[in-house]
Amino acid sequence: MLIELWERFRGYDRWIVAEATIESSEMEDHEYTYRGQTSHTYDSSDKLVWIDKQGNRQTGSCSVPDGSPLYQLVGGEKIAIRYNPDMPEEYYFPELLKARIHNIFVGVVTVVLFLGLILVPLFVFFHVFRSKL
Repeated sequence: MLIELWERFRGYDRWIVAEATIESSEMEDHEYTYRGQTSHTYDSSDKLVWIDKQGNRQTGSCSVPDGSPLYQLVGGEKIAIRYNPDMPEEYYFPELLKARIHNIFVGVVTVVLFLGLILVPLFVFFHVFRSKL
């Protein structure tokens, strides 16, 4: 429902539906070091190819985070996109937007739960022992 509203707001609902092929997919390793601890995040850099209404070959690229089901896509697989009829090289990949929204939602829920596990016991502690302090 919200995705459809976003598509209508941005005008993507008027773009042409096309089938794109993942031409290539490369895993990228991003290394971060903080206080001597090294961590890695991964994403997939994909190149998409589709044919517009005029028969011209169009290409685009996207980066897919490793927590997404789209991360499993490899070269040769077909995906549904929409492209701008006025600028065929401009495209919209609905499943990628859904994956990004999902990742943001999971991150926000994780932060809220973490803060809740810290703040609720502190609140209870100070509320119970307020008169004794």
